[in-house]
Amino acid sequence: MVNTVIRKFEQKVVIPLFPGLEWLFEFRNANKEVRLRGGIATQLWAWHKGFYLESVKLCGITRANVNEYLSDKAYLKLHPINNIYSAIIDNKLYLPFLLKDYPDLAPIYYYVIDKGRLVNIAPVISVDHGLLQLCKEKLNLALKPCTSTMGHGFYRLQWKNEKFLLNNQPVEVSELESLIDSLDGYLVTEYIIQNQYAAEINQSSVNTIRLICVRDSFNNKFFIPTANHRFGTEGRVVDNIGAEGGAMAAFIDISTGRLKNIGIVKENGIVKKTLNVIIHPESKKQITNTVIPHWPEMVSKVLSVLNHLSFLKFVGLDIVITENGFKIIEINSLPTLMGIQMEEGVLRDERLKRFFLDK
Repeated sequence: MVNTVIRKFEQKVVIPLFPGLEWLFEFRNANKEVRLRGGIATQLWAWHKGFYLESVKLCGITRANVNEYLSDKAYLKLHPINNIYSAIIDNKLYLPFLLKDYPDLAPIYYYVIDKGRLVNIAPVISVDHGLLQLCKEKLNLALKPCTSTMGHGFYRLQWKNEKFLLNNQPVEVSELESLIDSLDGYLVTEYIIQNQYAAEINQSSVNTIRLICVRDSFNNKFFIPTANHRFGTEGRVVDNIGAEGGAMAAFIDISTGRLKNIGIVKENGIVKKTLNVIIHPESKKQITNTVIPHWPEMVSKVLSVLNHLSFLKFVGLDIVITENGFKIIEINSLPTLMGIQMEEGVLRDERLKRFFLDK
């Protein structure tokens, strides 16, 4: 019996043996920076109900409405929601293959960097002359890990005024070469140029739309229950709330593509929910009430694409609106639950309740 237990631990099969222990460790780790700000009674209640303290605070979860919310603990247990396909979705290398029938919707992929070695994966364009020369020709490139979250490890490489810029800062060729040599499991792709409306709000980052898309088990069709538009702040090159530095997001009226006054603002490392008119701190441009160009066409096309990918059930798409349409730059198999429930608990929607609880 003892040897069996040891083998189970070596295989990391912990849940069947101690079903509450893994959640305790996860709860403590996730809340290590915020748990001291909540009283012991709040901490115990949140842990017992399966919620992170941030979820309780930002989503407004109380004893009166807790049954309207899917717990973080239950959500984590559902992973991988897309079964074996979750691993494919979460590896950015596979995006062009997932969208092979829709090549115009994906960025152009040029290289994989394998332990500093450039591997040409461009389908048509010859890129055998090297990354720096390619940057001089394209002016902008994106470098990102095949597997990462929250914008970690992202680089924007530019050729501007006869100089290279890395994440908007001048960089010497020798430094670039050393960086490239140090990278492993990285992609070099087209850098998508965003629509003017988004650039006017914030120029330092590509400001993406996060669409949550769920397949309704009743009619087997995808729908979009919630979406938000993210913007970088403080000169950051990424717009993800979870990354270091500042960022902000505004929720979107799905029917119109208009940005609401409900959003998330991250300042000084603290994430806050806002119910006021949202204005970008640097550009001073108003985000609330902005209408996203190409919205109806984009939503219709996205749903058509996902309905074609019959093996998917639940995804978070990161989309960039361009001057002439849109690009899908990432697909995520486990988007952050807090962002999905910021406006209201998912269990208030019968379609989502059926999807999450009938698993």
